[in-house]
Amino acid sequence: MLSFIYRIATDFEREHGYRPCLLYLNPDHYAQLRQELAAIVQLDSVRRLLGMDIVIDNTLAHPRVAWSTLSWGQRAAC
Repeated sequence: MLSFIYRIATDFEREHGYRPCLLYLNPDHYAQLRQELAAIVQLDSVRRLLGMDIVIDNTLAHPRVAWSTLSWGQRAAC
């Protein structure tokens, strides 16, 4: 999962000229990422390591990255 995220983030940066700040994952992808980063307990630490806020979306088939002017950190969907 980490290598895939790195690749899509790098591709995004190459195409747009700046790093993405949002990582969209479905719950299964998020669970896999958390398993790979099991030594990092807090979500905020994972966000800082990736350099992106994480958005969980049940409808996604594949992880994707994006850029936004909004700071999504510490927000939860209602």
